[in-house]
Amino acid sequence: MSFQCPVCNSPYQKPIPEACLVCGWDLQFNLSIPEDLEQEQKRLDWAKKTWERLQTLKLSQQKPHFSSKKRLTLTDILPRLESLELQLQQATLERQHLQSLLDSILHYLKAFNSELSLNQTFPSVTDFDSNITSTFPLSEVGIDYSSLIELLAKGDWKTADEYTWQLILYIGEREAEKWLRVEDIEQFPCTDLNTLNWLWEYYSHGLFSLTSQWQIFYDLDGDYTKFCEQVGWRMGDSWIYYEELNFTLNAPLGHLPIIAWRKRACYGVGNTTPDKNLSSFFSRLSMCSKPLRAEFPKT
Repeated sequence: MSFQCPVCNSPYQKPIPEACLVCGWDLQFNLSIPEDLEQEQKRLDWAKKTWERLQTLKLSQQKPHFSSKKRLTLTDILPRLESLELQLQQATLERQHLQSLLDSILHYLKAFNSELSLNQTFPSVTDFDSNITSTFPLSEVGIDYSSLIELLAKGDWKTADEYTWQLILYIGEREAEKWLRVEDIEQFPCTDLNTLNWLWEYYSHGLFSLTSQWQIFYDLDGDYTKFCEQVGWRMGDSWIYYEELNFTLNAPLGHLPIIAWRKRACYGVGNTTPDKNLSSFFSRLSMCSKPLRAEFPKT
C-alpha cells in the first residue's frame, strides 16, 4: 500500500521514512494522532501553501548555494524565499523611483526648456537597463552625467561641486583657462544648464541649486553682499574661502553649487567679478527656463 506526503504528494512504500525526502515534512506525524488536531492542521495548511509558492517561483531552477548531495527541504528554502520576496519589493520601489525621476525630468524640460525638441519618443523605465545613468539625463553636447549623479546620490557634496565646475569648464570649452567669460555663460547650452540645476535640486531635496540661489538673489534685488551673507559665503565682515564652506545638508539654503568663484567669495574667476559671474548665470538660467518674472534684477 502506497503513502503520499501530505505537503508535496511524493509517494512512498513501507517502510515510510521519518521525513519526506523531497520537502522535509515530518511523515511520522501523519501516522499518529496528535493531541491538538486543529493546530496541526493549520501547520499542515501553511506547509502546503508554502510548497505551492515555491513551485510557482520555480526555485528548482535556481542554483543552490549548498552541496548538491544535500536534499532540498523547507528549512533550506524558506530563508531564500524571504530573501527573494524582499528583493522583489526593493526592485518595485526602485522602478517606481526611476519612473518618477523620468516623469519629473520630462515634465521639467517640457515646461521650461524652449531649445529642446521633445517630439521624439522617450523610452519608459522598462526600456532602460541597470546602466540607465550612462545615457540620462539629456545633454545638448553629449555629456554623461552618471558620475555626477553618483556623487550627489552619495551626498559627497564637495566632490560633486568640484566635478560640476569641471563639467562647466568642459562644456564651455574653457578647461585650459579654468574660468568662463561672460560670453561663454551667455552661450552655455540650456539643456545642460537645466540638467545640472535639476540634479543638484533633486538630490539635495531643494537645498542646493541655482534655482534656490536665483530666488534669494532676486528677493534681495541683486545685492551680492547680502546674498552672500544669506547663503553662507560671507560671515560678518569676512568673505570665506572655498575650503571653509559647509559641505553638508546643515548648510544654508543655496550654499551650493559654487559657480561664481573658486578660491574666495570676494574674488571672481578670470577677469570678471563674482557678482557679475553669478548675475550672468542667473540671466542665462532665466532665459533657458522662461520664468514668470518679467525682469531680472540688475546688479
